Amino acid sequence: MAKVSISLKGIDQAITNLNYRKNSIKQRILLSIRAHYLSENSIADLESINTDNIVKSVWDTGNNPIKIRAKRRNFSSVKSSINTDLKRLSQNNRNPENITINPANIFDMSEDAKNDLLKSFSNAVKTGEVDLNQVSELLKVVTDFLSDTHDISGNSTFQDIVSQVKEIISKVSENMIPDTEKINQKKGDITDQNDDSKRYNGDESDEPEGTIPEDEIEEIELDEDEDLEDVELDEDEDIEEVDLDEDEIEALENYRKEKELAEHFDEFLGENDKKYNAYVIVPAGTYTVGSKRNFKNTLQLQEIYMPEIYIAQYPVTNSLFEVFVEQTGYITLAEKKGFGTVFHGRFKKGKKISLWKRTSGSAMIAGACWYQPQGPGSTLHGKKYHPVVQISIDDAWAFASWIGRRLPSEAEWEACARTDMGFRYPWGNEWKDGCCNIEKSSFSDTTPVDRYDNYANGFKVVDLLGNVMEWTSDREPAPFDSDNAIMFNIAKGGGWVAKDDITITSRSLFKQGFASNITGFRCISKKFL
Repeated sequence: MAKVSISLKGIDQAITNLNYRKNSIKQRILLSIRAHYLSENSIADLESINTDNIVKSVWDTGNNPIKIRAKRRNFSSVKSSINTDLKRLSQNNRNPENITINPANIFDMSEDAKNDLLKSFSNAVKTGEVDLNQVSELLKVVTDFLSDTHDISGNSTFQDIVSQVKEIISKVSENMIPDTEKINQKKGDITDQNDDSKRYNGDESDEPEGTIPEDEIEEIELDEDEDLEDVELDEDEDIEEVDLDEDEIEALENYRKEKELAEHFDEFLGENDKKYNAYVIVPAGTYTVGSKRNFKNTLQLQEIYMPEIYIAQYPVTNSLFEVFVEQTGYITLAEKKGFGTVFHGRFKKGKKISLWKRTSGSAMIAGACWYQPQGPGSTLHGKKYHPVVQISIDDAWAFASWIGRRLPSEAEWEACARTDMGFRYPWGNEWKDGCCNIEKSSFSDTTPVDRYDNYANGFKVVDLLGNVMEWTSDREPAPFDSDNAIMFNIAKGGGWVAKDDITITSRSLFKQGFASNITGFRCISKKFL
């Protein structure tokens, strides 16, 4: 409904006094709404502004319905914060017309101001102290207010005031406003618009193709009284301090984008695959990482504080990586180079015959890649839930970014593996045979990532030692003297060629571009709420 009790001057004064930083999210939202007010007549004529139209003008979403949906909650939260700031201005007499943004996304007089106006009008007319030259305007204001009045059944005082004002309107209108029928008709029109689809949506035919109907928006938007932690706004801060700075905006944008990507990836997975895409919480706290025995082969012994994170329960499987490749057309580095490094162990136990070699070793094999892990003739048959291998650090980052996650740092990986108990192995401080896939297991190849579920650590993270080495995000110079400033990528976990002296603190260093049949990865992220 049009609001006759405010003016463009009052709107502009409130916007100016908010003093939001130029090009901030709050300022862009306000200016997007203000752009719909072309003249004073707009105040009476404008009934609603489509939420999606504001979202698209503030954020770079285009007509992408997924991006628009992701931004609606952000818009609702920031709009609520703007209204809190406007209320503070009113209390400091810097918002004289008590401007607010109502549920239809248009400028309006605040509910508190309407209550005060209603009471003052009722008292003034009853005592005969009202300026009759202003009665016509006041009647329009009060009529407008009554048309939008919420349920007052539980408030007897308010019911009395409303009844009195309605009676006053009837009496005064007979003498002063000859066109009473038009006012009453207007009031009836307003009441009819209480239907959400008429009140907030406008003409549905005006909505651009690809947007989601407003009735769906109402299901996911936050009420103004709900918790606003998603956008980290503190309603007790000063107006100048409550605005999101660029870093906070970027962090919020990244969080929402990552959440959207993770949910999008999960939609491609069948029920069986979802088990292997599970993530577990590692709580915030102080963790012991590193070792005193050899700083070149381990982190230095230290305690670190780690915020709460979300880590994959298993290494990324062939099945999950295949979805990534099918959806993106991604080509791994080993495929581009035409070869990968293939390791072989000393022992291989077969059904009919076991092979024993004097030494283990590796060779660069043409054609070795993630779907031919040991070169031409090898396949992924029977290896759907084995960890994907022949993956370079760049390949791992590409996958992680596509699903809205990242690789863990070495310290994060160790903290998640050792738990708050600081264990040397996922299961404790003493070595146990048969708890992981290493050379002594005689498989001489990868095994399913859930084969050792019974030996998960205290956070329920599985397959941390043996099977495959896992990339981390950390790099460091070569552990030997060199004239070249070459940085090496750090991998953890040992792999199926490891000896039984492997611990969680052990690490291996590989040059950029290295890919082999003993290297894979797992992902990490913040928890998505």
